[in-house]
Amino acid sequence: MSRRFRYILLAAYGLLMAWLLFGQRMGQGSEGILQLKPLNTLKWFWWVLRNSGEPGLRTHALINLVGNVAMFVPLGFLLPWIWDFFRKFWRHILLMAAIIIAVELSQYCFQLGTCDVDDLLLNVIGTSLGYCFWKCMNK
Repeated sequence: MSRRFRYILLAAYGLLMAWLLFGQRMGQGSEGILQLKPLNTLKWFWWVLRNSGEPGLRTHALINLVGNVAMFVPLGFLLPWIWDFFRKFWRHILLMAAIIIAVELSQYCFQLGTCDVDDLLLNVIGTSLGYCFWKCMNK
């Protein structure tokens, strides 16, 4: 596929992510929340999935866990597909972690969601899976 098409895919993905991470929450008057205790949210969601009888709460936990991984898989695939610089795993992971930290801090500073260290972990897992998919496609 042409490089131009790859850039168009990346731009479309970027716009979708901007809306998912920031745009859909604008004007809701939410309070920024900072959660820095590692695995706290993950343990709570895991508990909800195993023990809660409330379908809505279980759905929320599942969407949060799966969504935080899945929404970053395309980025993990697209960046090394477009630019050689991202084809080294350590560069890829360091930059992805930096971008995700910036997103999480922005959500907190602009009061557009929760800044959660567990989101960082799940998002990095997602980008790593995307990178692995890219690597498998290029063997």
